[in-house]
Amino acid sequence: MRARIAPVRRIAQAAITAIGAAALFMPAAAHADIRCQSRTTTTPFKAWSDSNSYFVAPNGNFESGTTNWFLSGSASVITENEPWKINSSLHAKSMRLPSGASARVEKFCVNSAEDSIRFFFKRPTTTGAGLRAAIRVTSGVNVATNDYTVGTGTAGWGLSERIMLPDIRDASGQQWVEITFFPTNTAATWQVDDLMIDPWRTN
Repeated sequence: MRARIAPVRRIAQAAITAIGAAALFMPAAAHADIRCQSRTTTTPFKAWSDSNSYFVAPNGNFESGTTNWFLSGSASVITENEPWKINSSLHAKSMRLPSGASARVEKFCVNSAEDSIRFFFKRPTTTGAGLRAAIRVTSGVNVATNDYTVGTGTAGWGLSERIMLPDIRDASGQQWVEITFFPTNTAATWQVDDLMIDPWRTN
């Protein structure tokens, strides 16, 4: 039996910021109505006491530039990778998010056993800075959301907690996920790298 780590669920209670609203409700990308594809998984977070298997979200390591991502403001892909290089020692890119910017991964399919995400972030030195990961899930006419915010702490690269995906899967056991990253609270620049999906549902 694999070790599991405690899920983290932070459902937004207040209205999201204007930046977040714009990012969340931009027209969704067209997607092929196909079955979720097979996954290639690794165990990238063993050094953080997480032995679960994960796969990379569509261009979640940004090595293909802005492919699969919708950017606003001054968001851009830059040459700086998270320092542990969990997916490849050759990787060299991440997403840069200045104040007022957002980056949304295009809608992708998840199966019934794929229930959570983790990602790396680079926290600025600015006091009070925040980074929000806004998750939006659709299945048929149903919609569910879950927000997770990285707050003030030690500047530099860090790893998010395990963040649960809402579960509103239809009879096929599938749903579509969009994730938007954007800074909150104060003018500061963040970076994001290696957006990973855990393909095994918590028992």
